[in-house]
Amino acid sequence: MALFLDILTRVTLPIIGLAALGYCCQPWLKLDIGTLTRLQVNIVMPAFLIHSLSAGKQPLDIVWLVATLGVVQFMILVALGWSIVRIMRLRNSLGPIMGLGTAYANVGFFGIPVTQLAFGSEYLLHQSVLTATVTILVCTVGVWLLSPDTGGFTRRLRSAFETPLIPSVAAGLALRYFDVELPPIASQPLHLLGSIFTPLAIFTLGAQISAARALRFEPLPQAIILFLKLAIAPVLTFYLCQAMGVPPDVTQVMMVAAATPVGVLVTIFAAEMNAEPEFISTATVITTALSPFTVTAWIIAARLW
Repeated sequence: MALFLDILTRVTLPIIGLAALGYCCQPWLKLDIGTLTRLQVNIVMPAFLIHSLSAGKQPLDIVWLVATLGVVQFMILVALGWSIVRIMRLRNSLGPIMGLGTAYANVGFFGIPVTQLAFGSEYLLHQSVLTATVTILVCTVGVWLLSPDTGGFTRRLRSAFETPLIPSVAAGLALRYFDVELPPIASQPLHLLGSIFTPLAIFTLGAQISAARALRFEPLPQAIILFLKLAIAPVLTFYLCQAMGVPPDVTQVMMVAAATPVGVLVTIFAAEMNAEPEFISTATVITTALSPFTVTAWIIAARLW
């Protein structure tokens, strides 16, 4: 109990507290969520990725292992969520969104702060690579699953590769691989911009939840996605790490990342394509509200497993 309370008060509750601040301020400030998100994706997150990847201390061979794990994990969880919808004979439209909601955790806005606080900044390299991997998968495979007949897959695929995300990962890894040290005129702005990623990301998450108006609770489907996301996904990730030879310390980070709430990016795409937006928005809110207890429990479980 003492360990649980320690992690709860030091790691997860501070994150939820900052998200709650964003939630409470949004009705008063009426911030433009689109602008906040674009600032994160196009400026702050690229700076964070370049700085954290280039300054990481872990060996580079683990990067490819984490990326491969992210792809395998994503595909299995999407298939699992979709299959459960078929087995339970729920409406067909829930299939792709149940799969994506199970597979896509908030590894960026929520997972990166948790990793930094619970495991240390040296593991931000792994979390950054995982974030980039699953974001690319959601922007490509995820969009195709949500709108297979719209003809927009090629356009979404192209736009995913036009964002600064992939070039930032490539640049950070290249700097690390060739052991290039940027001059202060470049490294300091990157460091300063990257340093605001964690608080701004959490605040933005709270504001996004506050701005989400389309919520509808359905007991059975919501219970299924909560069980898959908060219980099955971390356990499956553990066994995948074991099978792929992931080091124990990195396995802990990956398990906790899998237990983070449903990612907001899925709700954005679902709203754009009218693919069960109320269902996935509700799941995002519930998993985020439960995260102080569930993520704390998984941090402890990962350390003891």
